[in-house]
Amino acid sequence: ERTLFDETRSGGSYYSQNDLRLHFGLGAAQQAKSVEIRWPSGAIDKLANVAANQVVVVKEGAHPSASN
Repeated sequence: ERTLFDETRSGGSYYSQNDLRLHFGLGAAQQAKSVEIRWPSGAIDKLANVAANQVVVVKEGAHPSASN
């Protein structure tokens, strides 16, 4: 079992914005046992058994949506 951590912040400059996506490599694992998102507001969203090889869109306080 391992823990991965990353952080993103919005920002950019004239006619641009930083990419807000985060990528986590799971190696041979077929899923992430849990994903915890800590928002700047202090809220925490937790996801369980997140399948590999997909994009998961998470909005603070809302149910996440996934696509391949």
